[in-house]
Amino acid sequence: MKYTLLLFLSVDRLHAQHMADGNIAVQRDFTDSKEGRGEFASFLQSVKCTTYLLTDLIEEDFRHEIVPHLFGRSRTALLQRKFDQFYRGTPFHQATLLHRQKTGRRDDDMLFSALTNPSLITPWVNILLEQNIPLAGIYSVPQISAPLVKDQTSKHLLLVSWEKFSGLRQTYFSDHHLQVSRLTPIHVDLTFHEAVVRELARTYQYLKSLSLLPSGQTLDVLILCNSYARDELQGKLPKNADMRYSFADIAEVGKQLKINYQFTDSDASQIFLHQLAAHPPKSNYANAAHTHYYDLRLVKHSLNVASAVLLIGMILWGANNFWQSSSDAKEALALKAEAQQTLNRAQQITLAFPNTYAPAADMKSGVSVMRKLNSYSPAPLDVMGPISAVLDRHPQIQLDDLAWQMSAAEPVASNSVSDIPAQVITLKGRLVDFANDYRSALNYLEVFQHDLTEQGYRVTLLTKPFDASPSGSITDQREARTNTLGFSVKISRRPGTSATPNTNRPPA
Repeated sequence: MKYTLLLFLSVDRLHAQHMADGNIAVQRDFTDSKEGRGEFASFLQSVKCTTYLLTDLIEEDFRHEIVPHLFGRSRTALLQRKFDQFYRGTPFHQATLLHRQKTGRRDDDMLFSALTNPSLITPWVNILLEQNIPLAGIYSVPQISAPLVKDQTSKHLLLVSWEKFSGLRQTYFSDHHLQVSRLTPIHVDLTFHEAVVRELARTYQYLKSLSLLPSGQTLDVLILCNSYARDELQGKLPKNADMRYSFADIAEVGKQLKINYQFTDSDASQIFLHQLAAHPPKSNYANAAHTHYYDLRLVKHSLNVASAVLLIGMILWGANNFWQSSSDAKEALALKAEAQQTLNRAQQITLAFPNTYAPAADMKSGVSVMRKLNSYSPAPLDVMGPISAVLDRHPQIQLDDLAWQMSAAEPVASNSVSDIPAQVITLKGRLVDFANDYRSALNYLEVFQHDLTEQGYRVTLLTKPFDASPSGSITDQREARTNTLGFSVKISRRPGTSATPNTNRPPA
C-alpha cells in the first residue's frame, strides 16, 4: 500500500492529510501557534512517508524576465544573481522557463517567483526535518493550477478558485503559461459569489496596468465552483465585452481526476492536493537542504532496485551456466581434438617452408639501400616547413608561384651528401606595400634571402624586382605596372652527411 502525506499551508493554519492508495486515511488541522506546531510534531511520530507541502499565501511574488540562453555553470550563476536581486530575503524561490524566443538572440522567457515571507513556512519545514520526514517539495496553488487549464483554447485565461483555508485565488495564464496570481482572503460576512463579482473587476484592471492583457483583448474567466455557486454567479456577473465567463463544476473535475471525495461546496483544496500527489511539478520552492531525507530515500530505493536486478541477473546467469555445463564437456573434447589436428597441420606446413636464411652483411646492405632510397623522397613538410615559416615572417612578400623538383646538377656543399639529388624549389613572388621606396624593397628581399640561408638552404636570386644597375632607369620603372617588383629565387638543399639536419649554410 502506498502512503503519502499532503500538507496544505495557509496564513494561519496547516492542514495535514494522510493518504493511503489515493484515499484519505486521516485529516488534521494545526494552528499557527506554539501549541499547534507541537501537536504537528507529535502527529508526525506515526507518519514517515513521502510528504508534499502545498502553500496558498498572499506573500507569493511573480516576476517576468527575459535572460540570455545559457548552459551549465553560467546559467546557474545567472539565475542566482537574479534571485539575489529579486528575493534576497527568502530561500523559497524558483525560476521557470516559459519558452525560448524564436527571433534575435533566441533568449529565454523566464518566470521568477518566490514565497516572500519565509517566517510562515520555515517553522513547519524545520519540524519536518527534525522528524526526518522525506519532504519531496514545496509547491504553491498557482503551480498546481497549470494542468487544469491545459485543455482550454483561450490564450488569455483567468482561473478563479476558492480554498476555505486561504481565500479566493485568481491565476492568470497567457498561452497556457502562468504569468501572475492573486489571493484575496474572504471574510465571514462575504459570500463566495460576492467576492468573485467584486474581485474580478479589480483583477482585470490589475492585468491591464501590468500590460499582461493586450489592449482590446477579451479576458476569458474560468470559475471552479459547485452548481449552486454557478447559478448564483450567472445572475450577478457583469455583462460586458471585456470578460467572457465559463464554469467548471468542481464535482465533475473531481471525477475526471479520479478523486474519491464528496464535494459539498466550492472548496477546491482537495482538487489541488490530489493533483499535487498525482502529478507534482518538476520545479518547486524547496532547496537541497529541505529535501535531504527525500533524496536519501530515492538513493536507497535506487540501490535496492539495482541490487534486485543484479541478484536476478546473477541467478539467471548461474542457471544458464549450469544448463550449459553438461554440453561444455563434450564440446571441450571435440575442441581439444580439433586443436591437435590444427597443430599437426601447422608443423607440416612449417617443415615445407623454403630456406630463407640471409647473411648479416646482406641484410645490412639492404637496410642501407632502403635508408638511402628514403632520403630520395623526403616528406614535403620537412622541405617546405622552414620555407613557409620564413614567408610568415616576411608578410610583404606575396607568393605567386612555387615549383619543386629534384636535381643532381646542383653544387655540392660541404657536410652534404653528393650522391643524392638536391631538392630545388623555384619561388616566384613580388614585394608589396613599398610604394617608390626601392632601397627598402631591396633590403627587405636581402633579409628574406639571408633568413632562408640561415635555415640551411642555398639561395640564388634569379630575377630582381627592378634594374638597379647604373644603366637602369628608375623613372621608367615607376611608370610600369605594379608587378614590376616581382622577383624569383632558386632555393636548394641536399641531405646532410649525419643524422642531424644539414648545418651547411652557403651564401646566397
